[in-house]
Amino acid sequence: MESTDFKSRRINTISKLKDGVAIIPAASHQTRSNDTEYNFRQSSSFKYLTGCDEPDAILVLTPHGEKKDHLFVRPKDRMQEIWMGKRLGPEKSKDIFDMDEAYSIEDFDKTLPELLKGHKEVFIDLFDNTELFMKVRGIVKDLDPRGRSKLPTPKAFRHVNPIVEGQRLIKDQNEVLLMKKAAAATNKAHRAAMALAGAGKNESDVQALMEYVFKINGATDPAYGSIVAGGDNGTILHYIENNRELRDGDLLLIDAGSEYGTYASDVTRTFPVNGKFTTTQKEVYEIVLKAMKASFDISSPGHTLEEVHMESVKSLCVGLRHLGLFKESVDEMIAKNLYKEFYPHSTSHWIGMDVHDQNPYNDDKLQPIKFEKGMLFTIEPGLYFQNDNKDIPPELRGLAIRIEDDILITESGHENLTAMIPKEVKELEQACQEDYKQFL
Repeated sequence: MESTDFKSRRINTISKLKDGVAIIPAASHQTRSNDTEYNFRQSSSFKYLTGCDEPDAILVLTPHGEKKDHLFVRPKDRMQEIWMGKRLGPEKSKDIFDMDEAYSIEDFDKTLPELLKGHKEVFIDLFDNTELFMKVRGIVKDLDPRGRSKLPTPKAFRHVNPIVEGQRLIKDQNEVLLMKKAAAATNKAHRAAMALAGAGKNESDVQALMEYVFKINGATDPAYGSIVAGGDNGTILHYIENNRELRDGDLLLIDAGSEYGTYASDVTRTFPVNGKFTTTQKEVYEIVLKAMKASFDISSPGHTLEEVHMESVKSLCVGLRHLGLFKESVDEMIAKNLYKEFYPHSTSHWIGMDVHDQNPYNDDKLQPIKFEKGMLFTIEPGLYFQNDNKDIPPELRGLAIRIEDDILITESGHENLTAMIPKEVKELEQACQEDYKQFL
């Protein structure tokens, strides 16, 4: 993306502030142990507004005054750069990120008071970065301790996240392109996994291959912790161990996606370890796939995530009745939440820079947000039959199936960004017979 793209986002944010100043921090390095650190990942909202990958920076947006966007970054430091890598410094940061002004982060405390004057509110993260909030609150308090200032000074703090995250809800063309690249890398990784998996392989073998394929296709990292769950491990929704041997006759549920340019993909596929569905596995799989397609049918402008969810729920309830697990009507199953024993999660979530983008789900009137062109979300119905459930047939116990794709709302309908990844029964069985080396 160009610096002008980020500039226009900042201008849009400033237009929503009225008489308020917005303070948005970058992420910091996180210590793993002693003097070693986890891989750095920038704060999504900070990156969205700046394009900057520097840690420990702060963006300040001021609607009043000639200069409106101000970036505080770490100063140049030769010794630190020898140990930890190059720093841009304020001068280069101002030019590269098209800022009105840039400063050393060491000058934040003495510079912020001037930027706050003439403004009535401060928009800041009130919950996750309490250290910065407390510092800014102290600076604000010292601005006008006796309440005699002739210039307005901030008298209230508001949470900044809804303003930025509301903007992130609708993706532009560049964002969609990055998400398509993430989807392309994820496609190759899932197809490689289908080709590699077999009895005697380990879940960890499959995970390692997938994450390697992500990397060689330009992705920076997995977008989230990969779930590679053989057999009844798939009934654990957030299974993370990924260390059991795959067994003949089991299904393998893989929920894994790549991150490309700070944008995520999120895909789940379920297929047989030995490459051939049993009759029961196929029957349940087709129920889940049918539910997914029912949700696809209403993924268009004007509909909502709640409607998408209910289409899957109704379809799954019909399937559960077909399996003989309920005698109640579909309406009664829904009214009493009976289906939740086998389908405990929602069908969809927003996706973008974060795999679970924290965009608003309801509008200002607390009604579900209606789809518009550029919105992106997942559709991921599933059925899970716990091993210890003695009220269901033995052939269902330990069975877990989830299918997930990434959906972009278009002007008149939707585009499935991950449609190329096999999910029909015959496609999956064929993909299991391929050579994984073709994806390397």
